[in-house]
Amino acid sequence: MRQGDRVKGPILIPFAVVLALMVAALLTISYGYEAQAQRQDLAASKRAVEHMLTMEIDSHAAKLHAALFPLSGDEALRNAFEARQRDDLLERVEPLFEEMGERFGVTHFYLVDPERTVVLRVHEPDFHGDVITRPTMLRAEKTGLSTDSIELGPLGTLTIRAVWPWHADGRLIGFLELGEELHHIATHIHAAFDHDIMVVIEREFLNQEVPAMRGDHRETGSMILSTTNPDIPESLAQKLATTESGLVHSDHGQAFYAASVPFHDAGERMIGRLVLVRDVTPLQARLRRSLVTVALFSLLAGGMVFALLYAILGRIERDYRRQRELETEFIRLSTSHQRIVQMEKLSEVGRTISEIAHQINNPLVGVINMSQLAEREAEDPVRVRQLLRDIRQAGSDCHAFVQRMLAFTRLSRSIRQPTEVAALVRDTIALFEQTDRTHPEIVARLPDRPVTLDIDAVLIRHALFNLLSNAAEVSPPGAAIEVRMEEQANPEGTTGWCLSVKDQGPGLAPETRHRIFEPFFTTRPNGTGLGLAVVHHVAMIHDGEIHAENNPGGGANLALWLPATPGNAGETT
Repeated sequence: MRQGDRVKGPILIPFAVVLALMVAALLTISYGYEAQAQRQDLAASKRAVEHMLTMEIDSHAAKLHAALFPLSGDEALRNAFEARQRDDLLERVEPLFEEMGERFGVTHFYLVDPERTVVLRVHEPDFHGDVITRPTMLRAEKTGLSTDSIELGPLGTLTIRAVWPWHADGRLIGFLELGEELHHIATHIHAAFDHDIMVVIEREFLNQEVPAMRGDHRETGSMILSTTNPDIPESLAQKLATTESGLVHSDHGQAFYAASVPFHDAGERMIGRLVLVRDVTPLQARLRRSLVTVALFSLLAGGMVFALLYAILGRIERDYRRQRELETEFIRLSTSHQRIVQMEKLSEVGRTISEIAHQINNPLVGVINMSQLAEREAEDPVRVRQLLRDIRQAGSDCHAFVQRMLAFTRLSRSIRQPTEVAALVRDTIALFEQTDRTHPEIVARLPDRPVTLDIDAVLIRHALFNLLSNAAEVSPPGAAIEVRMEEQANPEGTTGWCLSVKDQGPGLAPETRHRIFEPFFTTRPNGTGLGLAVVHHVAMIHDGEIHAENNPGGGANLALWLPATPGNAGETT
């Protein structure tokens, strides 16, 4: 017995120590893996929120700039402004302000002289004569360019502002400014990502008389403007609002991951932050239960091995292998999570590739068809040269489009030059007739005189090609497609030319009509939802418009309106 005890002691004591160390290491590793996965998930959510915040601001700013552009060209409004006839100004712009409020959510409208003195504050007509010193206005004054930025008002309102330098006859006559209060930005992001969002603003940019709000932390200089979860206790809200990134525990044992996304005004001042809040209390509880289960299982296995060490060596080996299998399965699950994240990234890449392929596929099909036709008509050199010229044109367009897609985020800086549009339309129709296998009848009603506009020929060709492709797909066999180009003014009275494509298809359904220009929205099983979205984008970067309506006799009419080039619109040569 004594000899046996002496044998068991040196074996069992080190075994117990090793077992305890293994359980502790397993728990530590498991907790570390889970904490790392949660941090990575929160970091990914933070990047997505930053991107969505930028998109939200850019979208609202684009709407404001779109509303400012026609105002800057209103001669009657300019004359009244230069005469400082405030009553006449108010009478002219007040209906426009109300309409912009309904259509674009505009809440502020300023007409400001070159010294930044308010001539008319349309939303508060009785308050004028003050000098605007906001960073957005100062940057517009300094650069001479239209400017937009998010700003924090002295009363705690977040407003996206767009300022347009107002020029006439080569001189600056003042500034036009539109603003929109961002009431629901946190709600939109919360709906998109299912994370609680807190909007925290810096107290130093507010008036001192602003009353204290929930989360008004004067010692840290911050104040909670809004939150999507009003049930968060005040003490916890204060901790979350002052946390850059990390895990925060409440007084009641709850655990929250928080990450801050700062936003700046035109003066590069950080005026506030969006704080992402994720309740990880259930995840922490499940993690603790899992760790306890693993620990109990390991101790049970160790106890069995401890009791039967000398009797059943084989059982010890099997228990050890079982433990190794559990560790391998845990690592496999962690690897699977990383693969899922990578697949999501590849999915976004695939969507972009799909858009590029959609835009260059049709011209490439035309190149193949015209190449085959050139082979069959090799005996006719004139015809072959014509086909080779068309092939080269299609290849050049594809090359130019691929170069543009490489910098898609800068697509708004298109290469415009005076172009004879009627000839461009005829060439595009000819290319489409060579490309489309259904060979629909296309009736072109174009002006007899040359029409020269300042456009990007490659983008307009792609836009018309997409409109023709859309019409051909929805039209029944044998139906004609009508392409018409005519001079027409837009609702604001700006002169321009309207290029319309009419089909004889089923027309536009009321429930989908307002969505046909959204990217990736399609009603066809094999559609990508990119063609009409590209047409809409081409219209925007040309300061034009795109409209869709049903024809009285059936079918749909999609019209691309382009503003006339000053001085040579419809020039006859």
